Amino acid sequence: MENLLTNLITENVPKAWFSTLDNFITKGKNAEVWDSKGNRYLDFVGGYAVLNTGHLHDKVVNKVEEQLKNFSHSCFAFAPHENAVLLAEQLNSRYPINSKTKSFIVNSGAEAIENAVKIARYFTQRKQIISFQGGFHGRTYLAMALTGKDKPYKEGFGPFPEFVHHAIYPYHYRDLSDEMALESIKKLFMESVNPKDTAAILVEIQIGEGGYIPASKYFLSELRSICDEHGILLIFDEVQTGYGRTGKMFGAELIDVEPDLVTLAKGIGGGFPLAAVIGRSEIMDSIHDAGIGSTFGASPISCAAALGVLEAFDTEDILTNAQDQAILMNTFLHDLKEKYEFIGDVRGYGPMLGVEFVDNKVNKSPNKELVNKVLVKSRENGLLLVSCGKDGNVIRFMGPLTTPLEQVNEALNIFENSLN
Repeated sequence: MENLLTNLITENVPKAWFSTLDNFITKGKNAEVWDSKGNRYLDFVGGYAVLNTGHLHDKVVNKVEEQLKNFSHSCFAFAPHENAVLLAEQLNSRYPINSKTKSFIVNSGAEAIENAVKIARYFTQRKQIISFQGGFHGRTYLAMALTGKDKPYKEGFGPFPEFVHHAIYPYHYRDLSDEMALESIKKLFMESVNPKDTAAILVEIQIGEGGYIPASKYFLSELRSICDEHGILLIFDEVQTGYGRTGKMFGAELIDVEPDLVTLAKGIGGGFPLAAVIGRSEIMDSIHDAGIGSTFGASPISCAAALGVLEAFDTEDILTNAQDQAILMNTFLHDLKEKYEFIGDVRGYGPMLGVEFVDNKVNKSPNKELVNKVLVKSRENGLLLVSCGKDGNVIRFMGPLTTPLEQVNEALNIFENSLN
């Protein structure tokens, strides 16, 4: 059976789109999944930080079933539907931008990023965009250009737009300070980028694919000041930090810095494809008629799921559970850091935690080989994890925020047993 599944994948799916698991997933419930052989796993991948409310949350399922009784699709630009408007209203009222906002609802994080940059350039009538080394913003062409991690995402796919520039992202464990990162922006302004022709600075509050590296409140507030000084729009990519992943509903609440535009995806749809761009009304309304749009954007089914996600957050105290997870995980993982010479750093906002593996604490050399062994051993022991980082030497935890604390503790113990 296993060879049959492997052959089916090999014969029908491009090699680059490989899967980590050897068996098909057949069932999921909250933080648990089962494969075609009946093996049970704790899912701390969560569809890559999508399943903040877990697999098949009751409120999400109920909203989707209710919508499916009526109709499955309507292109919003032709025949609007209530779910999209209700969701936009909720996003506008919840995201911490202290002026009137409007929301454009699309399908994926990459599509949200593309549209946020498109809107920023149109509104400002400027060309240049600054993003950061190590950042990840998607695989479509502009999103790929904005991404600051070359391998495997950009290698061989160039050339990329010349109006995209990359500054240093702070990485304190690797001696890249906030001041060095801010200085790199000033250097761009002096050498290659006219600040008066810069439309936006795009940044993740905590870098995801680049190594689960959180940016400080100081650094992000300084970015806000730079943008204000030069009339540049500040765009937060909250595709991964949104919807409770940092312990707050949105990362901007945690760091208390206000963007002009923000992108959301992943956790917004409870497992259904959905994303959004939220921005100040004067920015969002600047686009001419039909200048933005999407056939499948604001899918009635995905919007119904998203309303179920918000209902779950409103009624089940998910954020408190996320904060409790963070306390448990931080304590446990920092104890492991003290215990093991090959754990160089533990970092992240809330339960969005990364563990960086090195040869030893003195030389800090990235140890990708050990990470891969730990991932395999964890999987054999019933825990699903994945790596990230420029050198692939960081293990990240992305379990549902609805995971019971006893299962979080179970996952942490499996992780330590896998280290041994």
